[in-house]
Amino acid sequence: MSSSDIFAPNNPPFKSLVAAKDGSNFTYTSLHERVPHILTDVINDFYAAVQNCTSEGTEAAAAEGKQLTSELSKLKHEMVTDKQLAPLEDDGTGDIAVWNNWLETYFSGITWYNAPFIVWEPYMYRRIATIFQRSQHWSSYDFFANKKESTFKASMVAVAKLCGRVDALTKETVNDLENRTKLHLAFVEMLQASLWGNQTDLSMFPDLSNEALEEMQARISSGENNSKIAANDTDKIWKIVSQLKDGRIDIVLDNAGFELLQDVLLAHWLVAVGVAKKVVFHPKRIPWYVSDVTNDDFHWLVNVIRDPSLVGATGLSASDEAALKSLGAKWTALLADGTWELKDELFWTGPYGYRYLPTEGKDAWEELVKADVVIFKGDLNYRKLVYDLEWPVSTPFVDALGPIASDPHAPAIVALRTSKCDTIVGIEPTRAEELFALRKDWMYSGQYGVIQLSPGRWNDRI
Repeated sequence: MSSSDIFAPNNPPFKSLVAAKDGSNFTYTSLHERVPHILTDVINDFYAAVQNCTSEGTEAAAAEGKQLTSELSKLKHEMVTDKQLAPLEDDGTGDIAVWNNWLETYFSGITWYNAPFIVWEPYMYRRIATIFQRSQHWSSYDFFANKKESTFKASMVAVAKLCGRVDALTKETVNDLENRTKLHLAFVEMLQASLWGNQTDLSMFPDLSNEALEEMQARISSGENNSKIAANDTDKIWKIVSQLKDGRIDIVLDNAGFELLQDVLLAHWLVAVGVAKKVVFHPKRIPWYVSDVTNDDFHWLVNVIRDPSLVGATGLSASDEAALKSLGAKWTALLADGTWELKDELFWTGPYGYRYLPTEGKDAWEELVKADVVIFKGDLNYRKLVYDLEWPVSTPFVDALGPIASDPHAPAIVALRTSKCDTIVGIEPTRAEELFALRKDWMYSGQYGVIQLSPGRWNDRI
């Protein structure tokens, strides 16, 4: 198929990822074990929050909380007993009609175990959000906030070391901008740091420690992780980025916490060296998956870097703390003067794959085409970019993207993804054979990554 081909969500050119009847694939494992466990954690954490509503004046919140807990339990029961995906109830966010029309048009009457992975999983997270959004007392409750924030709080020593490393690298690069080799090498390190930051996905790896994060950063700096990049278009991306002066880079965000920090540090570097005059971050408007970035998560991170005492950070030296505060102040200024901007279009938590952006996500697409380069972070963004199918792994990345690659106004699209699901494209056949020989689960182990490019309107300049 070519990059201009269009297909209906329920009639793709290759088989959708569906839970195997014999329980042999990652989709089945996710639906049968991993995701119900996540939902159980949501229920337990929320139940604890409700139990804490004991002070005067919170009786109504506690009573409503018990009802919401019951609704969450009902959702879990429907999932594990393979009921039909029910229409979503309107929560006032503005996208429920789109969701329900999509369900009725393409997947009417489908059950959890018969629905494609890319259908039932986003549906579950959107339905969780509706349960809270429709409430009177809990509409602003982020049911994943504790996980996101506690993991980051526990890794402040690693955070300080990473920030110190990038701050030094940035100053060194800025002081020698004529040295294109040094600039190139710094870009490679920053891009790979953003890639491997995607390993800190709380839905897959919930117990990351300071030591694990420091080891990950050491592997990035040493180049040890290069052998685990299954497809690497870094040099082609650099050919575009190196032509930019005061350009615009957009980043469609994935995980909060340590991964977001890596993305923010990349943006910091791009602005400091003059590649970008503007960076637009695209977070989620509602809590999404386990650790996806919301507006609140973004501002929380900047505030914590500016003032580590907000999380009671311990183990930091005086110089570490001063360096963090300096970076946090710079980032606050970049947000204040509009150099950095957040845009949380509803499309990112909608039902459609990204090939439908020009028709179903016009507001988001109109923003993206203003950018020179758009970086899509993480596994779900990748799956929505290529559509979650049993693609032949050698399918060109550009072809799998569909119309957003062939649109004459298309920006360069970069995918930075550590693979946590068994769909992938753009892998040379011999490379795929090597990886399958190393480990059968390489596509969903979270240990291998891709850096892939669709050049868009830059095609003739690389």
